[in-house]
Amino acid sequence: MTMDTPETICVLTPVFNEEKCLPHFVRAVEKTLLQASGRQRFRILFIDDGSTDKSWSLIQGICHNNPAFTGMRLSRNFGSHVALSAGFDHADGAATCTLPCDLQDPPEILLRFVEEWEHGAKIVWGKRHTRKDSLWRVLGSRTFAWMLRRIAMPRGSKFTTGSFLLVDRMVVDCLRRFREHNRITFALVALTGFDQAVVEYDRAARVAGTSSWNLPRIIKILYDTLIGYSITPIKLITYMGLGVCFASMLLLCYLIANWMFGNPMQGWSSLMVMLSFFFGVLFLCIGVLGEYLQRIYIETMARPLYFVSDTTQDQG
Repeated sequence: MTMDTPETICVLTPVFNEEKCLPHFVRAVEKTLLQASGRQRFRILFIDDGSTDKSWSLIQGICHNNPAFTGMRLSRNFGSHVALSAGFDHADGAATCTLPCDLQDPPEILLRFVEEWEHGAKIVWGKRHTRKDSLWRVLGSRTFAWMLRRIAMPRGSKFTTGSFLLVDRMVVDCLRRFREHNRITFALVALTGFDQAVVEYDRAARVAGTSSWNLPRIIKILYDTLIGYSITPIKLITYMGLGVCFASMLLLCYLIANWMFGNPMQGWSSLMVMLSFFFGVLFLCIGVLGEYLQRIYIETMARPLYFVSDTTQDQG
């Protein structure tokens, strides 16, 4: 590629029932990224994750009116992280960004991402300096990030928990090699370990509609990340088993000592409490092991991650 040829930056935007946000998103992108002067040109790829509203018809109209936009539609809802994986599989730029369409992450920040990329960073993370979210979401996000940094993510990683980032073509090629079904985008990017930079920004309020992210989904993401990217739960089972064995030995010594001194423990209440506790720990451990086995079973079937039902390129 010569210096006179602009480099293409592919922007991946997953969409799920975002008919209210899409018009605002397109206007914002046209005023910022598509008007930006520089050696790059931006191309936006919508990935419709099985929307049930008018999102896909809007995407078709947007792509028909502006060749900078293209779209692909998945056959059903596979989840935002699988949708992003579909986007990475079809991205053809020198670098690829992710940008949600709710405009909480401002499109113009991608220009700062590109600057860091031009300075040599292969991964650029968007870090939220301030955010207009509820208190429980802010605290939950910070706790979530702290736990992942301590337990699951590679040491020295500058990862952030949102899906607002830029990766070099080299990183995209690596991401395409990850094919597991329980996938978290930022975790996979962090695992590649390339040179990283961080850009702080102020996160805005959602431009329209309501977010599908809630406490149960955040807990599920945390759970999937801990199970999928860390062996800590298995280690905890081992430590828990050792602790229960040690406590049982202490209890046995206590019962023997009472019997030897003529004061045997009467009644079954304490015994049943201890048995209930031990059985609870046992079933918890079996459940965690079962989760690992289930995921191994799913991966051995090697099913496709997603299916594409339509693209805007098919419109002619």
